[in-house]
Amino acid sequence: MSLKLEVLEKDDYNLVFTIEGMTVEMANALRRIILTEVPVMAVDEVIILKNDSPLYDEIVSHRLGMIPLKTDLEVYNLPQECECGGYGCPLCQVSLTCEIHNTDNKPRTVYSGDLKSNDPNIVPVNDKIPILKIDRNDKFIIEAYCSLGTGNQHAKYSAVSNIYYRNFPEIVLDDSKCDKCPDKCIVSRMCPKRLYDFSNNKKPVLVKDYWRECDLCDSCQASCPQQAITINNVPNKYIYFIESDGVLPFQTLISKTFEIFNEKIQELEEKLVGVEVQTLD
Repeated sequence: MSLKLEVLEKDDYNLVFTIEGMTVEMANALRRIILTEVPVMAVDEVIILKNDSPLYDEIVSHRLGMIPLKTDLEVYNLPQECECGGYGCPLCQVSLTCEIHNTDNKPRTVYSGDLKSNDPNIVPVNDKIPILKIDRNDKFIIEAYCSLGTGNQHAKYSAVSNIYYRNFPEIVLDDSKCDKCPDKCIVSRMCPKRLYDFSNNKKPVLVKDYWRECDLCDSCQASCPQQAITINNVPNKYIYFIESDGVLPFQTLISKTFEIFNEKIQELEEKLVGVEVQTLD
């Protein structure tokens, strides 16, 4: 199997790319692996020593757990795979502490940036995530312990905020047929995504990057009286849209995804060895 991956757009929190050369079953398997099986770091245990805020300890613990943390997959092990057996050691656990005594004459907001990590590489992705508020002369003192986990255990361990894919569209517009069109231009009006520009009032023009919005609804092809438009999906080619909160670099995310995918294939091959296949007459 030969795959071709092309990055179309990329920034710190969004990635758009295409993959060509795989079936729809494989495309969905990649989506599920990215969403639920790529491990990331999150707060798993919280010891609250002092909490003078109006929030219950359980709510504070939940908020701490949902703070996205930058993750280093090269250094830390999953607890179940660590030599300590998951009890907690420097190879599978990171500690966060926060000790604040509000001496101001006004309430203070405690942010994610107030958490101090024993590993400078494992910190919140954003320092301005609010946790709670404490009044003057109040205190907030906690110890939190982070470990790797996967999205199928809890949403806080999900490596991405959102991911979806669809068939890559291919639209062919033969504008030579538009000269005799009695309706100029019904296609630009009927397309729900406004993929055709008819500002020149002569011939429709397919907008740039139409692939981003086109969902292959076929309304333009069905509405064109001159049959000037042909819509297809490129066989075995899919476009992925990923939204991340920054816990993993995209290169690490994709590399880890294919690593897990290959491990699953090898596991399946091992289980198939020696299996007797019965044929039906």
